[in-house]
Amino acid sequence: MRHFRLPLILTVAMLALAALAATAPAQETVPVAPAPAPTPGIAPAGSTVAGVDVSGQDAATALATVNAAFAQPIVIRIGERVFKITNAQVAATADVQTAVTEAVNRTAAGNTPVIVDYNETKLQAAVDRVLRLSSTKGSAARWEMGRTTPILKLGRPGNAPVRAVVVEQVRRAISLPIYRPQQDAIPLTPVNTAATLEQLGYVIVVSKPSRVLNLYAPKQGKAKIVQQFKIAVGAPSFPTPTGRFTIVNMQKNPWWYPPASDWAKDAEPVPPGPSNPLGTRWMGFDRQDIGIHGTPDSGSLGGFASHGCIRMYIPSAEKLFSLVDVGTPVIVY
Repeated sequence: MRHFRLPLILTVAMLALAALAATAPAQETVPVAPAPAPTPGIAPAGSTVAGVDVSGQDAATALATVNAAFAQPIVIRIGERVFKITNAQVAATADVQTAVTEAVNRTAAGNTPVIVDYNETKLQAAVDRVLRLSSTKGSAARWEMGRTTPILKLGRPGNAPVRAVVVEQVRRAISLPIYRPQQDAIPLTPVNTAATLEQLGYVIVVSKPSRVLNLYAPKQGKAKIVQQFKIAVGAPSFPTPTGRFTIVNMQKNPWWYPPASDWAKDAEPVPPGPSNPLGTRWMGFDRQDIGIHGTPDSGSLGGFASHGCIRMYIPSAEKLFSLVDVGTPVIVY
């Protein structure tokens, strides 16, 4: 058997390292303090409700803080002018209580959204007022809603804010009160006076006496009927409401969910399919849980048969759905 010897220098080095290791102090482990447990009923640091800081607040304090934020008017700045829009003007309500309850029971920081409701038709009317008062003689062509027909108002040259920008700021501030006191000033720009379909879009007019839905569009400076559809409206015990509405919800192949009404108390939700009461398209209005939809019961069309909604042939509803959009005005008379 052959024996191998380490060189003398290497042997001495190894012995020195072993001695050094034996004399070195042991490395200390620094304990990590556990994160403080959240205090029940107190919003953790970094908590917000609809963007409003409620860190360290109890439920009552947080409720007052967030309610105060939502109570502020919406400030819109156009050029050097300032306009204010209140909750009452747009029928805005906010479920602050539910959001605050969730926020103070969170176990970590985060934002809790608030469910907000408002009336789109009233919002558009408030924006109309702002545009009218802020423009310098200029006005874009616009629809005005009569009782039974839309009226096309031609534009005038001049300067005005862009309507879509004003609408966007108002909608944002309704849901997020941190934007209510201050948003970017909106400049006045030259008005596009063209009364075109691209500028104005369609208007839907529903005649309950005739059970007809007319679709209006701008044609050579006037409001003209460009499509007409046979419909059914509400039965005498569930009449379709009269008034001015706005489409705010559009769904393809919707589910049907039973409304909070006695006639539907034992009903179950219906998924998309041939038996769905809404057909394949839903165009919901901004109030009263009604809208326009297709129906598999085509025999009801031409009559007073629904629970308040406006029924159409399924292909007709699909056609209408392809032409209109969220924001389309509706007149029902």
